[in-house]
This record gives sequence, structure tokens and C-alpha cells, in this order.
Amino acid sequence: MDGMMPDRKAPLIQVSTMAPFVRAVTEAGLPAGALSASVGITSEMLNDPQSVAPAQSIYRFTELAAKELGEPNLGVKLGLDPAIMDWPVIAEAYSDSHVMVEFFTRFLLDAQKFTTNVAFRLKIGSGVTWFERDRGFVPMEPPAQIDAFALGLFVTLFRVALGDAWRSSDMVFKICDPEVARVPEIGNCNLLRGDPRELSFSFPSEWLVLPIQRHPHAIPDRNAQKPPTEALIAAIRSNIRSNISDPAFGVPQLVSQMGFNRRDVQKYLRDRGSGLADLIEDERKQLACDLLERGAPKLEDVAQALGYTDVSNFSRAFRRWTGVAPSRWRDGKGGEA
Repeated sequence: MDGMMPDRKAPLIQVSTMAPFVRAVTEAGLPAGALSASVGITSEMLNDPQSVAPAQSIYRFTELAAKELGEPNLGVKLGLDPAIMDWPVIAEAYSDSHVMVEFFTRFLLDAQKFTTNVAFRLKIGSGVTWFERDRGFVPMEPPAQIDAFALGLFVTLFRVALGDAWRSSDMVFKICDPEVARVPEIGNCNLLRGDPRELSFSFPSEWLVLPIQRHPHAIPDRNAQKPPTEALIAAIRSNIRSNISDPAFGVPQLVSQMGFNRRDVQKYLRDRGSGLADLIEDERKQLACDLLERGAPKLEDVAQALGYTDVSNFSRAFRRWTGVAPSRWRDGKGGEA
């Protein structure tokens, strides 16, 4: 544990996430099991999709893999392989999204399933958006190959997803060792030396609402492009619906789960006539009306489904939303108010 973070443990990471590096070692004819064992990762762990290992062990394996293969640019080259789009950490989020803001919303949630104590943030600005990953500790050895892999991965993702709209010169990456990621295939991406604890990159905010293409030669459907507010709100609403029954759920929990910078996203939405609290309230109202119209027998059940522990608080909120009592709405008299 790093002395700067005495109250936090270094994260655990699913061993399966280092599969691209394991595959590279195996394809080179080297014993991946022996290499992983040298950093405390057994062969059984390599074959168990649910096994986890300390982040430092994962980082060390990738550094040893690059050294054993004599390939200092191993990480970035693995990330630049088009097959990386099937990597489990991003595959589902990518396949289920239509615009990039939806991808990042899903990815910020999915990525947390593969690691612990790592914070992901998306800071949406009016012109530039920053993605940040905070490891929560300072590694003993800079995770150069992991950072380079992430750079290659996101270059590939943006290049494939946006097609001709992608411009390498519009991306800035802050990684712990820029030199291991400098390969011609990343084009004119700007590489800066960053803190080993964090990885971050920026891109034009307008990319967030460009339609995702499914292969490098797809023709962009500009008519399918969603307005920024629509795409972002759809992603936020989806998260709210998944958590609305939790009494502790609110704006702080929402922004924490989605990895958004609260001030940035609030300003972005307020400038367009909405807000995070408004969206939570609206989802509660919609769900309440739906449950009551379906004839929910007990108001307590409806209140609980909306995250209220006190039915009287729910009743007051419902009157504020609709102007009538929930029992009256359930009886089909809501329209008479």
C-alpha cells in the first residue's frame, strides 16, 4: 500500500482483463503460466473468469510480458488491434450504444465490475470532455504498458466508432510513460506525461453525440444523430430507473455511479432546461403513475418501489407532482383534478 493513501487499499482487478497480454505471450511460444506465477497469479486464476488479483500484480505481468517479448510498445499495439473491440470490459457497452455518450455511460458502470477502488469520471465541458481513471493509489512501478494499452484501446474505439469524423490531433492523453505509446498508428494524438496514479484523455465534446459506426468502413448516418441533451438524458434516466427503489439514491449517488463531474453535467443540463434532480423526480412520477394505473393494491408497495420509506412522504410528493392523491389517481380519477 502506498504511504500517501493509508486509508485505502490498492484495487483488485479481474485476472481475465489481462487476456490480451496473456494471449500475446502464449502466441510467442512463451509459458504464460510461469510468467504469471512469478507475480503471484496462478494458472488456476488465469483460467477462472471471476478470479481477482492485486493491481500491482496485473501491472507487473504486463511489464514482464513486454520485456520477455522484446516489445516495448506491446501495450499500445494490443490496444490498437481491431479485435480489441471484443474485449469484455468494453464489448457490451459498445454494442448496446448508439452514440458515444451512451457508450461512456455504460462503460463507466461496466468497468467497475472488473475492478475495485478505482474511480472513473467523465467531465463534460462545452468544448472539450475529459475522461479520467483514478487508481486510488500510487503504484510501486509505473504501469506503463497498462496506460499504453488503454491509449491504444480508446484510439481504436474512437477511430472505429466515428470513422471519418475522428481526428487524432484532437485527442490528448496523459499517461505515465508516453514513450512506450509513441507508434505511428496513433497518428497525431498528443501525449503528455501524467501521474502514475491517474490516466486521462480528452476529446471534443461534439464527439459524444456522433452516431456510432459498427465497422471501420461504415457510412455515417447523420440523420440518426441524437441531440446532446436527448442522448445524455436517456443514459441518465436508464441509471435512475435501475436504482430508484433505493431510499439512499439521489443526485450524489447518481453522479458517483455514472462517473460524471457533478458541476459540469449539472451546468450542461441546466443550460438546456433540465437538471439531475429534475430527472430523478420525473422518473419517480412516471413510475408512480404507471404502478397506480395498473391498480397497485397498496400505496406502501408503490412508495417502496420509488424509494420512499414513509408512505406519507410519497403521498405528499405525488400530490405535488399531479395535484391529486395517489389513491384518487389509482381509482382512475386523476384526470378530473
